Amino acid sequence: MIYKYLDNLEALKIELSSIRRGGRAGHERPHKLIMLLDLFEDDLLGDNRIYLDDNLISRFKQHFSRYKAKDDLCQPAPPFFHLRSSSFWHHKILPGKEEEYKKTSTTGGGRKRIDELIEYSYLSEQMYQIMINQALRHELRQYLQLLLEQPEIRQ
Repeated sequence: MIYKYLDNLEALKIELSSIRRGGRAGHERPHKLIMLLDLFEDDLLGDNRIYLDDNLISRFKQHFSRYKAKDDLCQPAPPFFHLRSSSFWHHKILPGKEEEYKKTSTTGGGRKRIDELIEYSYLSEQMYQIMINQALRHELRQYLQLLLEQPEIRQ
């Protein structure tokens, strides 16, 4: 069964290496990759619902302190929101908020807009199947850490 997802894993690695990360003076911000790195905690992704809650924010802060540059700000809400530009990250919009969500282009740095518009995020079926497979999840985690530690490997 693992072979079924190897092509998806390689495609996902390519997408992760080319994800838009923002930055300044040659430094790419680590926020989106750190948000994804947080998903590797076993108890966080059980039912493919990712909530921007105190648990996720606490884990984000721990990883962020390791990978930040001196001018990076610890803001977990923007990557939670802006990962929607990736093929594998989706939002469950609160009922009646669909039009407002479509018009929203930023969180403003905080989580207020997210709390008003988004119930949770979830992964595409392909990414979720990779994440629930321990061996594939381990390989993907190592790859994310490599991207954070050695940004020059980007494709």
